[in-house]
Amino acid sequence: MARRETSDEIDAAAALWAARVDGAPLTQAEEAELQAWLAADTRRLGAYARARATLVRVEVARALGAGYDPDQFLHPAEAGEPAADLDGDPRLSRRRMLWLSGSALVATAIGAVGTGLFRRGRYYETGVGEMRRIAMPDGSIVNLNTASALYVRFSDDRRAVFLDAGEALFEVAKDSSRPFIVTAGSTSVQAIGTAFTVRRDTDAQVSVVVSEGVVEVARAGRDAKPVVLKQNMRAKATARADAPIAASEIDPELVQRQLYWREGKIAFSDATLADAAAEFARYNSERIVLDDPAVAERRITGLFVATDPAGFADAVAASFGFQARRNGEVISITAS
Repeated sequence: MARRETSDEIDAAAALWAARVDGAPLTQAEEAELQAWLAADTRRLGAYARARATLVRVEVARALGAGYDPDQFLHPAEAGEPAADLDGDPRLSRRRMLWLSGSALVATAIGAVGTGLFRRGRYYETGVGEMRRIAMPDGSIVNLNTASALYVRFSDDRRAVFLDAGEALFEVAKDSSRPFIVTAGSTSVQAIGTAFTVRRDTDAQVSVVVSEGVVEVARAGRDAKPVVLKQNMRAKATARADAPIAASEIDPELVQRQLYWREGKIAFSDATLADAAAEFARYNSERIVLDDPAVAERRITGLFVATDPAGFADAVAASFGFQARRNGEVISITAS
């Protein structure tokens, strides 16, 4: 059995990764290596976030100058000691001065650098049943689906996005000098100006659907020839990094149905109830249970509210003559 990595070892490795990311843009292979490292242990993401935050605090301290003493600013004045002021104003305490200095520093950084914050990276996530629309500084739009998480990092020569979990629709602003690259596990998707979705399932399978333009799908960090996807095409990549990427054309209506989640809906076309129940589980803490295989294999077509599994169960029961029963967060659908 492999030895379990200690917290100190994880923190040390996280600090090294944070320093590498802060020092210069990572290559595609390095980005893939970082994501593989993060995915291998659930403790690593938190350690990496802490390491990044530590670098930010250090940089703030440097910006405030060599005479900056956090204890002198953060601790209240001793009894009888006059409060620090600014231009003789006794209302401005040292704590207030620190807050103002930090606020001014942030405001100046945003105004002067603009997209510079994205050079160091931004992390976005959604909870179960939550959708989020994110405007990128280059004009691109990211629609983040339920229970999803991604990390965005822009540099002078590329726009890098890492999909840690879930699904996202990318509407990419054209910029031939900076390719837009989405990495999901061992799979990478590259586009210049297009619209496509990337979904990363819990079994590590990645699927890509192109609704506009052209993208290239490849195994991250590998030299194999990428698979080219055009409008109304889909690619699926399994968890095996050495397995081929399967690509196929799909009906344009199917592409549009798969985008209904942006409106908080789920569209099914001849889907089994088992598959429908699994899809509803992505959006809700309530679970649809189908203990009877004959019930689970029945097929359904329709458009449903993603956050209303009970309504879906009632519709199924009415359509097939089944029974839908609710017990806490469990909804059972049975033949009788």
